Amino acid sequence: MTCAENQVDEQIAGQGGREAVLAREKIIPQPQWPEPREIKADLPAAPKFDASALLPEVLSDFVMDEAERMPCAPDYIAAALLVALGAAVGAKCALKPKRRDTWLVTPNFYGGVVGDPSQRKTPAQNTALQFLDRLEAKESERLEQRTRTYEAELAAYEAHQAALKATMKQAATGKGDSKKMDAAIADLQTLAKPEQPRARRFKSNDATTEKIGDLLQHNPHGLLVFRDELIGLLSSWDREGREGDRAFYLEGWNGTSSFSIDRIGRGSLFLKCLCLSVFGGIQPDLLERYLSSIAHSMDNDGRIQRFQVLVFPEPVPWEWRDRPPNKGVREAVRDVFDRLAGFDPVQDGAAPASEFAKLPHFEFDDAAQALFIEWSTTLHRDWMVRETNPLMQQHLGKYDKLFCGIALVLHLAGGNVGPVQVESALRAAAWCEYLAGHARRIYEMVEAARVSTARMLGRRLAEGKLDDHFTARDVWKKTWGGIKSTADAEAALAILEDHGWIQSYESQDHQPGRPTTRYIVNPSVRGGAA
Repeated sequence: MTCAENQVDEQIAGQGGREAVLAREKIIPQPQWPEPREIKADLPAAPKFDASALLPEVLSDFVMDEAERMPCAPDYIAAALLVALGAAVGAKCALKPKRRDTWLVTPNFYGGVVGDPSQRKTPAQNTALQFLDRLEAKESERLEQRTRTYEAELAAYEAHQAALKATMKQAATGKGDSKKMDAAIADLQTLAKPEQPRARRFKSNDATTEKIGDLLQHNPHGLLVFRDELIGLLSSWDREGREGDRAFYLEGWNGTSSFSIDRIGRGSLFLKCLCLSVFGGIQPDLLERYLSSIAHSMDNDGRIQRFQVLVFPEPVPWEWRDRPPNKGVREAVRDVFDRLAGFDPVQDGAAPASEFAKLPHFEFDDAAQALFIEWSTTLHRDWMVRETNPLMQQHLGKYDKLFCGIALVLHLAGGNVGPVQVESALRAAAWCEYLAGHARRIYEMVEAARVSTARMLGRRLAEGKLDDHFTARDVWKKTWGGIKSTADAEAALAILEDHGWIQSYESQDHQPGRPTTRYIVNPSVRGGAA
């Protein structure tokens, strides 16, 4: 092509005649356009909540009664109740899933409820967590009496200490009083200062990791961190200067590991056993954005996969209901929490802690052991192998702990002693299948976000916001919502092309090197809407 021809082409292009130039070069495709298909992404249906399969009768009756009266999805109450029961036990004891290995599992869980603000997430959570609030209130009452006893014992200690020091001073000024001095020294060494009483804590609503560390020093069995808006906690782990918080919570999920906190001005804390439970509510759109940020970055460290008791049920229609609670059910659940807060695991059949097993621990009975081995084998050799979503595969990889934790908590909540029986193991397997259905529904939100972005872009193209022969960079430069990079634009364009809305082609654009990918819009789309 001559220089003059190039100048003419540039002039035509400048006047909006790029199509004529490209057509002459036989670059623009002349497709037989298909009928554009609707762009939609339906989330998988939420699994049905089967109370009788998942919970012992007393817990099942409580969940269904509260959910029916509210009304709300029973999934919300059941998930909060399971996590609260696990927090009541915490690191007081563990389950040893293997007969010869020393692996221990504590029944602490991370979880939450997903739903719009109108779905009564907060009342549902509070219904289950009220039992931990009651335990803390009782501990506060006990603390008053224990404090009075402590103050009296401290006064006696200080009086004995002062008398011994006076004796030592007198012996030091006299001659031949070495025996008197030695006796005073021996008495002073055996004098024990009374320990200041502290109320056992079961729950904290909003605290820094440093403060939680302080609480855990006096609460070695762990506690529940409850956040009504869970996204606030998740976002705090990414703030500048709080990088250590994420590691703290990642380790706290394990339930059996030690942890050191070192801060200038605060000194050092060493926790022999860092055991945390976490629960809260989150809106679907906020969770969708959070999941998308993880899926599209190198920042996937398994933190969201630890939230295994996370439920996203279908909305429950509101209607007016006003009837009294089922008599005796709430009181029975209250008694379960009282028993778990004060029981002695060794007296109930747990093996005592040892040098290599730091916590008292239960084991499966023979039938439950065989069930767990079969279930775990299927999990690792079948479910995880067939799973195509990386986030879901990683999520399933943590289900051994979930199974064992649920089995132990249901065993103890049922008032059982001795080995964990097959009934509790069967319920744990049912919980895992149920929660896996919710996890798939939740992780599918990442794909739903891509489709939502494609729908938005489709509407813009239908409205003529971009002329034909545009590029992904042209889309990105529009700064439309959901498209923060050319990669986001390319992903949305790929969905549109797959649905017959656009077609791509490669053009050199008179430039040497790699060709540019351009797009033209299906004529039947113009003037329509996604």
